[in-house]
Amino acid sequence: MTFAPESAIVLGNKNDLPMIYEDMKQQFPPCELYPYPKLLQLLNSNRYKILLYRRLSDNELIGYAFVYTIADSNVLWLDYLAVLKKHHGCGYGSALFRALWQKYCGPFDGILFSVEYVSETDPLLAEQQKKRIRFYEKLGAHRLHAKFLQPCDDGGFPMYLYFKPRCGYITISRSVQMLSITQMYEYCFFYLKHRKELLPQFKDTIVDEKFTEG
Repeated sequence: MTFAPESAIVLGNKNDLPMIYEDMKQQFPPCELYPYPKLLQLLNSNRYKILLYRRLSDNELIGYAFVYTIADSNVLWLDYLAVLKKHHGCGYGSALFRALWQKYCGPFDGILFSVEYVSETDPLLAEQQKKRIRFYEKLGAHRLHAKFLQPCDDGGFPMYLYFKPRCGYITISRSVQMLSITQMYEYCFFYLKHRKELLPQFKDTIVDEKFTEG
């Protein structure tokens, strides 16, 4: 792995979406993607943002993230995080995640996000998914007990729920998780009528979480 040159996060807008969405279609499973018009609607709001990760030396786009601010909570929901394919293997992934965390670890208690389950039928895919999980855990994210369901057109599919706390913050309560998931369902998946049916299916698995620092 080569050293990632210094880069920084800047706020993007809907004009950046066409190019980035093409990259998203290559890097995320179709079931995890919002339809383009719905994602565009989200970016027209003030609580859902696209963040661009640009190299300082030449302003080249290295990666991006989509985040949603949970109202009445000190938690940020990370919806997507990716480094452009041509920059894979250069250390930018961890640098982007750290930059995102550093940007928000002051006003927020942590970042909440979901990660794919490990495939039991596709060994190559399973190895990629395990690598992604190791990536987040190495960066200090903790897997929660919630049997989270990601909304999709035909229902919901299971995803691991992870939380990256700010320094010194070693808990996330059940109530905060419930609030975050409820709001994210309503705000980000407003176009899916069955979204309200998902949380009752796994809410009993959501518990107060406490972590060990380090």
